[in-house]
Amino acid sequence: MSNVDARRARTLSPAGGKRFGGGGESRRGRLSEKGIRRRRVFAALLFAGDIVSGSMAVVTAAAIVAVAAGQIGLVGRTQAQMCLLLLLLLGINCSLGLYRANIRSPMERFRLRATATLLFVFAGMLMWIREGPLVELGIVPVVGVIALVLGVWTEHLVGALLVKSDLDRAPTAILGTGASSRALARLLLSRPACGLHPIGFIDDGACSDDVVDVIVPRQDADGTSAVLPVLGTLDGWCADGSAEVVIVPDCECLPRDATALYRLGARQVLVITRLGEFPTFGLQVRNADCFVALELNGQPTDYSRELKRAIDLVLALALLLLTAPIIGLLALAIKLADPGPAFYGQWRVGCCGRPIRVLKMRTMYRDAEQRLERVLVSDPDLRKQWLRYFKLVQDPRILPHVGSLMRRTSLDELPQLWNVIRGDMSLVGPRPFPAYHMDAFDPQFRALRATVPPGLTGLWQISSRSNGDLDVQRAEDCLYIKNRSLWLDLYILIATLPAVIRAMGAK
Repeated sequence: MSNVDARRARTLSPAGGKRFGGGGESRRGRLSEKGIRRRRVFAALLFAGDIVSGSMAVVTAAAIVAVAAGQIGLVGRTQAQMCLLLLLLLGINCSLGLYRANIRSPMERFRLRATATLLFVFAGMLMWIREGPLVELGIVPVVGVIALVLGVWTEHLVGALLVKSDLDRAPTAILGTGASSRALARLLLSRPACGLHPIGFIDDGACSDDVVDVIVPRQDADGTSAVLPVLGTLDGWCADGSAEVVIVPDCECLPRDATALYRLGARQVLVITRLGEFPTFGLQVRNADCFVALELNGQPTDYSRELKRAIDLVLALALLLLTAPIIGLLALAIKLADPGPAFYGQWRVGCCGRPIRVLKMRTMYRDAEQRLERVLVSDPDLRKQWLRYFKLVQDPRILPHVGSLMRRTSLDELPQLWNVIRGDMSLVGPRPFPAYHMDAFDPQFRALRATVPPGLTGLWQISSRSNGDLDVQRAEDCLYIKNRSLWLDLYILIATLPAVIRAMGAK
């Protein structure tokens, strides 16, 4: 959600200490069967995924240490300790609540998983010191690092499976029938990854018009049109298991009588707070005696440029060596599809607004611009699509087979590792835009973009990719720049591979 922060109102409690729904009814009794099944499936899939990834991490770490130490029999000799390590890892994950379905933010889940990894390494090394030789201590931190990476990949896989099966979306009622409520419904319908599926509106009496049905002229993620009904009035409607979540689209939409929210019978109430351009990661809720406040950082955190540059150099050199054979095979395939150079450079806008020549593998015909111009002149609809996204779904410039494959999997961007080594780019940052693309944005955003180098990957790579229009692109880049940190960069790097494999939004 661009510039929107949804805060769970579970910290509030009505008089008498009753939860949402009141009446002394148990929380489990208020959940629909689908909601209970969704939470069980979510927890079971994550737990099973961590068993598999944890086992792989333990065996792989033991093998790595055994080869490095020249002790091939280490794996068999430490089987009992490795089983204990797996149990310790799963136990710490459970104790931190990593398998709860109500943790929606990927960064919040990543922080929990990173905290669990640090606790696991500390406790595991203490356990191993008492049980094994010092040379085997290297197994524990290697297990932690591998389990962290595989765990994040598992979460992305589980999330993709649940979104496709519609098990990851809680039935949601939206308070109000006005413009802000309808805009929120369109946003949630188009972003299933939010985990909230609008089923209708609650009439709060704020609109004077007679409302029968609120028509949302937007297609759902599965391509079906959505017409959301008015479920009832604020005073007369009760969820009764049909909706698990109620969203208040703005603080100004809160009813004067707060107990009306508790009578709705929802498991959870979200109140949207629009924060504008403030950093939104790492917010803390402060519950004072007479108000609830969101604690923001006074300044956006930014780790040392020298540290970021050192990480870029080490990782980019290692990745370039590993991917050199892949780059060679792709270059051969390009020449077979369309004779000519396999590599080319594009001028993009870099840090401080200076132009940089970004290396890419050629995915288009050599006369690509002439092909594009002919299509845009002959088809006004495609021209309109180009002016909005600067992308085409069926792009006539793309080489058959090899070009589509490289663009879908982002393999055409592998030569940009050399740009990272040169210092033109960073591994993580905003997407590198050409000048004509940058000119479509407002001057304030262009000035903000000039403060950081563009990235080989970024928040855009693991979210919308080519699906986002100019507004989405601006929101994603602003979100990264204003919240950049070592933790965010680390999460984006780990999450890039499953996003590329899924090829969501790639064109």
